[in-house]
Formats: sequence, structure tokens, C-alpha cells
Amino acid sequence: MLTDRTVAVAVPDAAGRLIGKRLSADTWERVKEAGWLTMPDFHLITGLENVPVPDLPAAGAHRGFRNGVLRPDLSSLRRLPWNDATDLVLCDAYDTNGVPAEPSPRWVLRRQLERLAAQEIVAGAASELEFYLLSSSYADALASGYRSLRPVYHRHGDNDLLVDDVVEPLLGDVRRLMPLADVPIELSQGEGGIGQFEVTLRFTDPLGMADRHVIYKQGVKALAGRRGLAATFMAKLHHDQPGSGCHLHFSMSRPGGENLIDDGNGQLTRFGGCFVAGLLAHASDLCLLFAPYANSYRRLQPGAWAPTSLTWGIDNRTCMVRICGTPGDRRIEFRLPGADANPYLAFAGLIAAGLRGVADGLEPPPLTVGDAQGAAASSLPRDLVEALGRFECSEVAGDALGPEVRDHFAGLARHELDASRRQVTDSELIRGFEVA
Repeated sequence: MLTDRTVAVAVPDAAGRLIGKRLSADTWERVKEAGWLTMPDFHLITGLENVPVPDLPAAGAHRGFRNGVLRPDLSSLRRLPWNDATDLVLCDAYDTNGVPAEPSPRWVLRRQLERLAAQEIVAGAASELEFYLLSSSYADALASGYRSLRPVYHRHGDNDLLVDDVVEPLLGDVRRLMPLADVPIELSQGEGGIGQFEVTLRFTDPLGMADRHVIYKQGVKALAGRRGLAATFMAKLHHDQPGSGCHLHFSMSRPGGENLIDDGNGQLTRFGGCFVAGLLAHASDLCLLFAPYANSYRRLQPGAWAPTSLTWGIDNRTCMVRICGTPGDRRIEFRLPGADANPYLAFAGLIAAGLRGVADGLEPPPLTVGDAQGAAASSLPRDLVEALGRFECSEVAGDALGPEVRDHFAGLARHELDASRRQVTDSELIRGFEVA
């Protein structure tokens, strides 16, 4: 036993944040042998502020702020190379009777993966995450009221290696250290916003990818903080700069390797067409899983380099659903989620929408050639009000997630909506301070 190591035991909450405890090495050995430890079940009902949201059935004062149970998933155990002598293990959440805590994001995704497995479908997944890097520390950003945030470079660095050179000390750490945490990196690059960058994580199974995704975000923030910088994955940081997306890559095949998306000649298979049609038909009902906050919808606006309509195309980055790869090796790139999305919920929503399209035998509309911004297609929800209204009444969401889980995330969204309604924004001050 390595007595000099600490083991962080964590469960992802609804925001995709890692909530848990740090154990001494000998305590971890006892927990590993027992297969569980107790922890308050607040993580089921915490919003962005990491404060329990009231009046949700899953947890809270009406249940005495009780303990739940975390069962470590030993396959997720890994080093945290940016924390000396620290390992991390992710957990699945249960109640004290051994019943899975269904609103826990890891369970939400597991349930959709069970549906794929029942149809003998093998899925692969990857995330492309954009973020802004700022030259102030998190503490200084807070002290300034998050005003006058300075990017690490004075102009955008879209694939510009000169701009990359300026931030290479940090991005180099990301590329070198993340694989040591079992988060292999494909590449990093500058993006279209001033101070914006993108890192692509390597393909794996969907649950493994969601795990990598949340660990990656925590690692980037920690590495930035140690250099006196701040990284943010907000969907929209500046009104006049592109938002930060999370493009989800998703492949499906049979156990023998048969690609289920294209037929080898560059055409969608029947299954692939139905799956894409399901994404288009049900993305609006499930939008809350891809864009969970009021700020998320400031990214989903015309001219903001993000999808605004229910469209699909072949290698067309203006579409919500982009079919990419070479004939015989096609995959789906789902471009709706923002960098603020919880990856477990986003992948679950993608699977749920697609499988509903397959079950209903839906046909995709004509593909979009050219700029999808001008396409004659149905629009996505324009704000959280519309997204919440569709989600909480959605038969598709209730059928795929279960009514209780659907209502749980609708309740979290209502809290987010109430919080956003109380805010006075910088834009409102600029526009109305003198003339209102």
C-alpha cells in the first residue's frame, strides 16, 4: 500500500462538477474493500453555485439532508498529475438501500447506454471543448466583478501558431499531463474568439468520454490557476465574441465492426438516417440537456458561430448535425451543446433523441448545402424559458429518461431561470443607466 498517496473520491453533479472527499491511503483501502462510502446526497440537487436547490423530491430538507452512498467505479481510478500524490476515482450514486440514484448524471447516461447495448450497438464518443483563457487569476476576476477581463492575447488565434506560442506553456502542460490522468489529447488549437482555444479529447466509449470530459475541465482550470490565469467554459463570455461550444462526436457500429451510420458509399444507412432524423426532430424537446443555463442560449444566436436551426449536412460546420469522416467510416458531430453542458446528460440526450428517431422510423429532411443560417428549417429554442417549457412537457424526455428524472432536471432549470431573472447585467447598465 502506498501510504503517501491521497485518493479523491468523487461523483459528478448536475453541473458536471466533481463533488466528493479526499481520503488517506489507508482509509481508501478500507473503502475499496467495503465497496462503498457515505456522503450527503446534496450533489443531486446543486445548481451552478453548488448550493442545494429547494423543493426537489430527490434530496433536501424534507428528507433530512440525508446521506447517500457512493460506490467507486474502480475502472475509473487514475492519477491526477497536477496534484502531487493524488489519485481520483469516480463513483456511482445510490441511496442507503442500495437503489441507484437515478437523477445522478452518470446513471442518466448509463440508462441510455443500456438501450444501445440491448440493440447490440457499440458506440464511440469524443468531445471537442472550447474555452477562453484570461490573464487574471480567478480571485482577481471575482474582485473586479468579472469586468474588464483581459484575454491572454490581444487578437484571436484561429489556428494561428503564433498565438499558440504565447499560451504553449499552459497548453503544453494540458497535452502532456492529461494522458497521465487517462485523458489522452488529440490536439489543441487557437479558436475564433480573442483568447479562445479548443482541445480535442481522444475517442473512447461514451461513459469513459464523459468521465474524461469532466476530469479534463477540472484539470484545465487547476493548471490555469497555478499560472495565475483563469479558464472559463461558459457558453458565452462576451457579447461580441464567439461562444464556446462542445462538439460531440458519436459513432455506432455492430460488435463485428459494421458502421451503422453510412453504407460505405457515402450515403446514410437506413439506421443512420433515422438516427439523424431523431436528433433533428427531438433536439428542441431535449435542448435543456445540451444548453442548461440562461447564458447557454446567448451562444445559440444568429451570427454567433453556433447552430440556430435543425439542420444536417455532410462536412458542413454551419449545421447542427454534421456528418464527418470518410465513406465507410462516418460519424456524427453534434454541434448543439455548449462548453457548459454536462457531458453525461448531453450524450444521454443525443442517444435518446436518435433512438427515438429509429424507433419511429423517421426520415431525415433534405441535407443542407451551404450556410445553414439561412436554411428554411425549424428553429431551436431561443432561450431557457422556451427550452424548459418544451422539456417539462416532453413525452420524448419522459419516455427516455423517466418522468421523475425529467421532472428533476426541469426543477433545476426552473431554479436557474429564477436566478437569471434577478440579475442586472452589464449590458443593461450600459444601455439604460443614463437614458432609461
